[in-house]
Amino acid sequence: MNSSDIAISPPAPAVFVLDRLRSAGYPAYLVGGCVRDALMGRTPGDYDVTTAARPEDMLRVFSDCRVVETGLKHGTLTVVREHMNIEVTTYRVDGTYSDGRRPDSVSFADRLSDDLSRRDFTVNAMAWAPGSPEEGGGLTDLFGGREDLDRRIIRCVGRAEERFSEDGLRILRALRFASVLDFSCDPECAAAVRSMAPMLEKISRERVYAELTRLLGGPAAGRILLDFPDVVSGVLPPLTADAVTAAARIFSGTDPRALSPAVRYAVLFDSLTREDASRAMDSLKPSRDEKRAVLNLLTRREDRDFDLYGLRVLMGDMSDAFPGELALFLKLTGRVGAEEEERIAETVREILARDDCRRLNQLAVNGADLGALGIRGAGIGETLRRLLELVRRDELQNDRDALLKAARL
Repeated sequence: MNSSDIAISPPAPAVFVLDRLRSAGYPAYLVGGCVRDALMGRTPGDYDVTTAARPEDMLRVFSDCRVVETGLKHGTLTVVREHMNIEVTTYRVDGTYSDGRRPDSVSFADRLSDDLSRRDFTVNAMAWAPGSPEEGGGLTDLFGGREDLDRRIIRCVGRAEERFSEDGLRILRALRFASVLDFSCDPECAAAVRSMAPMLEKISRERVYAELTRLLGGPAAGRILLDFPDVVSGVLPPLTADAVTAAARIFSGTDPRALSPAVRYAVLFDSLTREDASRAMDSLKPSRDEKRAVLNLLTRREDRDFDLYGLRVLMGDMSDAFPGELALFLKLTGRVGAEEEERIAETVREILARDDCRRLNQLAVNGADLGALGIRGAGIGETLRRLLELVRRDELQNDRDALLKAARL
């Protein structure tokens, strides 16, 4: 299907790349997610181009431009134009997938149809170029992607089992797209997701983590988790399907986009001990800060000391945002009510408005001041921590003279 009744207005750098290739005699199209997002009325995050030009042709066509040889042997070049990266890839077809993740070989192709047929889902397998169909322009939709957008479904290009056997990560990608776009998986796709989920064991944990994180942040995360609890629990032992279902009900009652990734994972892992949650996070290979943010919430899920002093301590020891994150997590999991969450938020706002002292670097004295008093070594740190505790408790003003006097005691 080729149609010209599509209003897509790509930015100037993308238009430049298309025009430069087409002027040189090479068919070129926007392809994939940018076409999908534009058809949905969304602003694409990036723009990818597919073309009949071979890598050496692309280097010649863009010889006067700034380019990055992203993956030239696989046919990919990035053109940098007006601070925007446009990824350009030669039409290609994939060989066999013996490892269930990457093709053993990649061959360049001459036809757009060959390139589109290797893609994962119909909504990602559309291409667009300016001009009329007679000029090779308009929307090229060979697999019903535009109709699937209207129907709000995720459907594989060709047989779902074949697409998933090629690349097991597509199993989680199907759920991620359904969650982020608020779509549903079509029956064949859903059945293949469930039956082929064990293939995810072959996928690098970093890639699983990236897809799962985006899934949990989608507006339909609750619905997708409810529909596929075994798939999600299968990649996160010792998490159970029942625990995923419980988390799904929480996500269904809120907009996950309003939650930080740490809160989302804390809700998902709420049934686990801290130790099991730590092992589950370790298995996903997040950054140290990402793991710490989740475990801090789970460690303090039984805390109820949210008076003025307690909140100053939390803000000083963690971050100014942490009490709000914790209160939200506790509300979502039924440990505190909405009124208590709002009281905590209001108290935090007051602390920030007054700029109450909550950490050592806010004290009106420092180590050098204490050294001038004759305090040495470990005694400096001990004294600063004692003074901070007194100030946090409102037993001492954060005043230089008052603090120096107290330090002498």
